[in-house]
Amino acid sequence: MRVLLVNDDGIDAEGLLSLERALESFDTWTVAPADPSSGISQALGLRRRIAIRRVGDRRWAVEGTPTDCVKLALGRILGDSPPQVVVSGINRGANTANNVFYSGTVAAATEAAFWGFPALAVSVEYAEREPDFDRAANVARRMLEEGLVESLPPHSVLNVNVPELYDEDPLRYAWTRTARFGRDLPLVEVEPGGNVYVYDRLRPQESPDVKGTDLEALADGLVSLSVLSTDRSATIDPPPFDLFSEESL
Repeated sequence: MRVLLVNDDGIDAEGLLSLERALESFDTWTVAPADPSSGISQALGLRRRIAIRRVGDRRWAVEGTPTDCVKLALGRILGDSPPQVVVSGINRGANTANNVFYSGTVAAATEAAFWGFPALAVSVEYAEREPDFDRAANVARRMLEEGLVESLPPHSVLNVNVPELYDEDPLRYAWTRTARFGRDLPLVEVEPGGNVYVYDRLRPQESPDVKGTDLEALADGLVSLSVLSTDRSATIDPPPFDLFSEESL
């Protein structure tokens, strides 16, 4: 199986290297940002020249975003030999709730899913101790070996979050929905009177409804599996009036 690996933490990130080791029995190709690109979502490098350089056997570093990496990999680097699966990660920190919209890790997998490639986004939670990238990489390998990613609905992403704390070996899994945080991540002034702020990234974010969500699974020590759609159309009932009639205006 040919597997494209990408991430948002950069070509030398520990999570990506763990993933490469775990999937060494596959035909893996790595195309990743030259520099960390966390929180960049689905951004494109539209206003700059995007340079790529080969940094090893089947490894390329891209002076661009995670989405740029996927586009270049699928359209140029892999050419007429596309991957069967795209794996993005392993992200340092969980990508749950609202963060799935900001995550470069999830965005790279989403870009692949747009074009019909089965895609997996893998993240590992950490707070009290360093993230266990190797264990998360083994989770990804198991899913590829069992064909889980290939069985996803068309144009969807499997968002995988591995917990920091767990009580059982092997790990247990839960199918989840994406939670929603009850408040935004605050901006903190770092230079009083100087109009300079930073995000308080370590501030815990709570959700008013965690039942059946990715947040609940991680809190219970379970690997969270959420299927994300690339179709952002909402299913709603028709409005009670004709939006295009003169009378309704």
